[in-house]
Amino acid sequence: MRILKRFLILSIFFLLCQKASISSPVPNFHDVSVSLLTCEKTDRYIYALFGHSAIRIRDESSQLDLVYNYGTFDTSDPGFYVNFLHGRMKYFLSRTDYQTFIRSYLMDEQSVTEQKLQLNETQKSKLISILQTQIKPENRSYNYDFVRQNCSTKIVDLLSESIGPDFDQSLSEVSKGKGASIRELLGAYLKHNEFEMIGMNSFLGKQSDTLTNRALSLFLPDTLRKRIDGMQFPKRKFSGPITYLYKANRNTSNASSLMSTLFYGLNLLLLFPILGRLLIDIRKYPLLKLSASFLSGSFLLLLSAAGLLLIYLSIYSELDLMRHNFNILWCHPFYPALFFRKTSKMAAIIFLAGILTFIFLYINTVPFPALFPLLMLLILWLSFHILPGKR
Repeated sequence: MRILKRFLILSIFFLLCQKASISSPVPNFHDVSVSLLTCEKTDRYIYALFGHSAIRIRDESSQLDLVYNYGTFDTSDPGFYVNFLHGRMKYFLSRTDYQTFIRSYLMDEQSVTEQKLQLNETQKSKLISILQTQIKPENRSYNYDFVRQNCSTKIVDLLSESIGPDFDQSLSEVSKGKGASIRELLGAYLKHNEFEMIGMNSFLGKQSDTLTNRALSLFLPDTLRKRIDGMQFPKRKFSGPITYLYKANRNTSNASSLMSTLFYGLNLLLLFPILGRLLIDIRKYPLLKLSASFLSGSFLLLLSAAGLLLIYLSIYSELDLMRHNFNILWCHPFYPALFFRKTSKMAAIIFLAGILTFIFLYINTVPFPALFPLLMLLILWLSFHILPGKR
């Protein structure tokens, strides 16, 4: 009886050991592939105007196909946009299956490319180990910075830690030389997005105008894709060819065209008060005078509110790119001074000098096709406050 009992205990122990060994097999990294996914820009969402990067891990032996995404954020957070402007955004690493990931980009008609990285088994093992550590709830969040810590730069850090000096040296080789300024880099993505172009340029401060080295531009997903494609290791190319997993229609979206039409239409509407004073004696037509006063007053109050926000962010935002913002020369909270006769003329002269100074400082960097109509409106309005007999 005692012998039978021992036999049963040993049998159970053996089965448990067998189960443990089956559930935790030694991974075969030969069957694992690591890829860089690049999602190209789309006009559908503000956060997608510059594209996106992610890492794909595929294990053919176990049929696992996962995407690790450093660009995840929670829009349901009531303080999301306030924290974003203050530079206190929390982004986190998320993991999803590949089919779910690619389906969302198919629905948004956003092109996605893949580059398979030529890693050895040791490098794959280390990379996956790092991801498994970072995906833990206590490790997965990080302080987001649009230029220094985003979905692309976090991938650069991941590859650097996984591969080591070979990666750092090769990336340094393809990133040599001076680059454009941050403002110029971002402006290239917003050629057909006038509202976003004005908004971005209004928030960016002096630091965004300094020339960068080419390595800093790795925060842009398209740039990371190009640099990865050009990297060479001593005995091999770092990545395979760029292949499209999904290629969307590259035509400008209807939404972008509509917003462009709306932007220029709004500028024409705001010309109405000026044309009314220039072409006719608007004082003879009370309704026209009231409409013109309402339009000009509303616009100046809106501009003053925007200027107050710029001053606040220039002082209190933790994002370096928003500090020392010279857009305050034309977008400031002092326009209500134009509503008072005693201060109107002197205020108009000071404001006009500020706008002309801004144009002089930024004539080579600010995208004037977007800002020029707005600045011209302000110049014309201020001129009517200065010239006698035109108010």
